[in-house]
Amino acid sequence: MEDFTPTAAGPRTLRRGLQVLAALRDHGTDGLCVTDLARYTGIQRPTIYRLMAALMEAGLAQQVAGSKRYRAQLAQEAGAPDSDPRLRQTLPALRRLAERTGDAVFLVVRDGDESISLHREIGGYPVQILATYAGKRQPLGVGSGGMALLAALPDEEARSIVERNATHLDEYGGMTPHEMLRLVENTRSRGYAVVGNHAVRGALGVGCALLDTQGMPVLAISVTAIIDRMPAQRQREIAGWIQAELARLQNQN
Repeated sequence: MEDFTPTAAGPRTLRRGLQVLAALRDHGTDGLCVTDLARYTGIQRPTIYRLMAALMEAGLAQQVAGSKRYRAQLAQEAGAPDSDPRLRQTLPALRRLAERTGDAVFLVVRDGDESISLHREIGGYPVQILATYAGKRQPLGVGSGGMALLAALPDEEARSIVERNATHLDEYGGMTPHEMLRLVENTRSRGYAVVGNHAVRGALGVGCALLDTQGMPVLAISVTAIIDRMPAQRQREIAGWIQAELARLQNQN
């Protein structure tokens, strides 16, 4: 019989998760960093990180844009990723890519100077890159999906976005505006984005953007894996699979 006594690990983890969620809700949209959460709840920081990953995966919490703080996310908040028509449109493609590659597949869209991950589809390979999750915001260009979107913009607009985000880029593996602009040029010449070791150490992503009839980016799909699974030949292969799925989406419209 399953143990539901107060000392059972499951209920204890649940109580701690609820403690963290309550602290986040008490502090509204300003949010709390992990150190603050540990102080308010009495829970050690490594445990806080694990609990935050579970809360964000469940859509109950999200990172405050441009910071290391987290806030509670109410299920009825407007713009929740699962209500976005772009997710409904692309979900079959995301699942096919996850099955075909065995790796994590992401749907990424633009919101001003930021990218938002709308969905993460998990592949079957035993080691998955899961640091990016639905609802996570990053400066546009961080991560292969965001880079595909940034590189698809007119040059002047892309450079202005990088300039406005300059003060936040160092938080992502020491990224610099100069390096980001170099990645933009590489993405344009290659035809797809390849970004590694910036947002997530030990990871490399391949991303491609879907463009509208005016040539502007609508969304991006990316595949991310550990670096050992991403030699140059496989990068090209995955980019081709993503582009085929994006072409299928265009033909459906």
